[in-house]
Amino acid sequence: MVAWLLIPAGWKIVFKSAFDEFHAPIWEASSRIRDLSHYWGHISDSKNTLIEKGRDHQRILSDIYLQGNRKEYLQREIEALRNLKIEIRDLEKSLDLPPAFELSPELARVTHRTFSGWSQNLQINKGENFKIKQGAGVISAIGLIGKIEKVSSRSSTVQLLTNQQFRVVTHIKGDDRPVTYRGAGISHGRQNFGFITDIPQDVFVPKDGFLEIVSSSLGGTFPQGLKIGRVNQLEPSVNGLFQSAQVILSTKLNTIQEVTVLSNSYE
Repeated sequence: MVAWLLIPAGWKIVFKSAFDEFHAPIWEASSRIRDLSHYWGHISDSKNTLIEKGRDHQRILSDIYLQGNRKEYLQREIEALRNLKIEIRDLEKSLDLPPAFELSPELARVTHRTFSGWSQNLQINKGENFKIKQGAGVISAIGLIGKIEKVSSRSSTVQLLTNQQFRVVTHIKGDDRPVTYRGAGISHGRQNFGFITDIPQDVFVPKDGFLEIVSSSLGGTFPQGLKIGRVNQLEPSVNGLFQSAQVILSTKLNTIQEVTVLSNSYE
């Protein structure tokens, strides 16, 4: 190794070139042997095997033809969607509506959990390196689970639904009137709770049933209709004008492994 380092650069180039020239015929011979082996492998195939391979070849050609036709169809569909998007944008401008936004999903894995009497948070494995923003909504297979509280370079903190500092506008399923949700912590039995207020007086819990609480798109953080929890009983509020209720949340919130972060992508 030391001797190689002491050799002048010019000689190194010569040696490397000679080395490549020496091995080139060997590499080519090896390639030809592989091709020949492949050829004789096909020659030794039985008649039935060759017929089957011919059929497979024809199927592949037919599939290529179908995929080519489908590509043209999809291109027409994409062009139609682009035209529709332009029309929607023109309508928004003519009606002086605020700019539309899209929710861009980013899958992340839970790396740590913090459950105390006051605060319940998750740590996920994505942050600024994946353009995660503070305040972004977080969902999973069980529905809405929280929002991004803090973002670091390679990780983020999720404020869970149970966190007593968590606030969001929600709806009772089937009723478009907004109600206010806040986290209410975790019981000693590991049951998750929330609390909703501003429920209109004409709302009632069906006999032998419950009310389902879902997300609202009014805040621009979550899509409409994501499951949050259920209400079994309503109580009159202090001022007597509205009702309030305890929201029972999914116990799976404590063991969730993966989440999806929803970031607003303004046009």
